[in-house]
Amino acid sequence: MNLKTSYKVGLAVLLCYLVAWLDRMAINMTGSYIRQEFQLGPEQFGWILSAFFAGYALFQIPGGMLADRIGPRKVILFALAWWSLFTALTGVVGGLVSMLAVRFLFGIGEGIFPAAVWKVIGNWYTKKNRGTANAVILSSVAFGPAISSLLLGAFLPILGWRNSFYVLGGAGAVCLLAASLYITNSIQESPQVSREELEEFERDSRSQAANSEQTLEKASFGQLLKSPAIWVLFFVAFIYNLTMYGWLNWLPTYLIEVKKLSLQRTGFVGALPFLVGGIGCTLAGFVSDRWFRGRRKYLVFGCQALGGVCLYLFTQINDPVLYMIAQCIAGFLLFMAAGAIWTLPMILVPPKLMGSGSGFINTGGQMGGFVTNILIGYVIKWNDNDAAAGFHVMLGALVVAALLVLFGIREQPAPAPAKVSTEPAHS
Repeated sequence: MNLKTSYKVGLAVLLCYLVAWLDRMAINMTGSYIRQEFQLGPEQFGWILSAFFAGYALFQIPGGMLADRIGPRKVILFALAWWSLFTALTGVVGGLVSMLAVRFLFGIGEGIFPAAVWKVIGNWYTKKNRGTANAVILSSVAFGPAISSLLLGAFLPILGWRNSFYVLGGAGAVCLLAASLYITNSIQESPQVSREELEEFERDSRSQAANSEQTLEKASFGQLLKSPAIWVLFFVAFIYNLTMYGWLNWLPTYLIEVKKLSLQRTGFVGALPFLVGGIGCTLAGFVSDRWFRGRRKYLVFGCQALGGVCLYLFTQINDPVLYMIAQCIAGFLLFMAAGAIWTLPMILVPPKLMGSGSGFINTGGQMGGFVTNILIGYVIKWNDNDAAAGFHVMLGALVVAALLVLFGIREQPAPAPAKVSTEPAHS
């Protein structure tokens, strides 16, 4: 089967994102080993988790501006080399201070990556299918943790936590090769794109479906920041990630300490909601593009509300089969909401500002990731080391995020094109 070049680009980006998530989520599965070896409390481990997000959040906007200025290809290749190096170096740390430093530097490498990816999506896909393409790639947010949980649950007892980071760092070389082979700054720059595919791209760019929703046509990044919609998306990303990153980062601890599962069972049980979530995230773009143009926020709100109910039930049910069903439904819906949220900047932000605009929005999300790990770490400590207390933070944030989506986001269709008169002019 001869795949379109745009599909190959999408698959290369998806591979890079999957390995990125493997690298960043490995710290969660190895957390019990690290805490035991370095004699760390939950609040100190929370700082280790948040050190990554400090670097990650700080470099979202610089990464976007670099992608807008020098092109996303160079930024992506540099990011892959940088974060793979510091993933491997995680295995040589000797204590809390060196771990904090390495995780911060690792976060910088991954921080410049997402905005460059969104720039690639903006330059390779039209608004007709950009939401779908973005959701497929964003599914790595769920599939990455699922794969990480399964692999590390199986191999950690064999490799040990330090060797696991060496292996993950080496996987970055495969991503670097794939990115260098397929990713270019735009579809027009790729020598592998056929004339037919380029003509199809141009037709789709002019199609009614691609131009049925209003874009924030701003001349500069500064002017873009004056748009209320950008700030609403910034805070939605911030608050929603209190839930999503809290869930991603603290679920292994919760399953081991509250549900009393072994490491191997934690690897399997912890993977299930994210495998299902990956499907939900992938479908989000298609569903959003197909049935929710101009009213995408209702899809987001509905998934958040129903997913929140299921996540709450997960914390209240003791039967393993029932609580995993509840968590899998929550995974499907909450990751579908995440995929649908990120169709909004893909539509609203103009392509020339896609890097810096999406980088700004994602800065809010990663600031949420930074705050949540410290906050949950201290909440657990204040509640006599009860890991269940962390879910109170996650569920409260989810309620606020859902309400902000419903009442804060304003969508509108693009103005109808002016009709050209066919009547003869009168002299």
